[in-house]
Amino acid sequence: MRPLIMMSGENIDWCHTVIRMLMYLVGVAILALGMSLQTASGLGVAALTCFATTLSMLTSKTLGFLITATYVAYISAQLAILRREFQPRILLEFFFSTLIGGFTDFFMAVNPLHPAALPAQVATMLLSLAVTAFGVSLVVNMGVVPNAPDGLVQVIAEKLKRRFGDIKVVFDCSHVAVSLALSLVLMHNLGGFGVTTAISALFLGHVINVANKLFAKRFIHMAFGE
Repeated sequence: MRPLIMMSGENIDWCHTVIRMLMYLVGVAILALGMSLQTASGLGVAALTCFATTLSMLTSKTLGFLITATYVAYISAQLAILRREFQPRILLEFFFSTLIGGFTDFFMAVNPLHPAALPAQVATMLLSLAVTAFGVSLVVNMGVVPNAPDGLVQVIAEKLKRRFGDIKVVFDCSHVAVSLALSLVLMHNLGGFGVTTAISALFLGHVINVANKLFAKRFIHMAFGE
């Protein structure tokens, strides 16, 4: 993981540091927008948010609030896995977990897309996958602190020496399985599970691999001058 403050010799490279932080914040906002679009498709919620959605249905708390709460659990999981290798900067994920929860509630409130016809719903779902993958790629490649679930996926991928996108597919699928089980047992229905949930669980990781291939070098060049 790159240092938070970039240096040029003995001097701080404020230009690239500021650009990098702004790109990171934009990535967090884009990620939240993608998750809200997945929910707005009407074909089920995103795999990444299905657990928080189930909890929201059970508790009547907002989706953004419960996204933040579940992200705190992912940070704790990183601590358990890394132990002595845990970097204090990962604690900054608490702040950004709060930020993405706020962004999600904001986009859920202002999003004008509520398609009713199936073709429009499918188009919204596909758009949401592309937007989410772009946001994840931007956040991860900035190397500030990752979005908490992606940070956990990144830790697992590094420990197992596997590609980020491949581990994300497994992570998202297990996420969906637990959420679906809770919905069936506690609510006796599918909750927020739908076509979007299954497709995002199975394919979002692969779409992220494509986004990284297309944009990662450009992101890094803009933020780091490399």
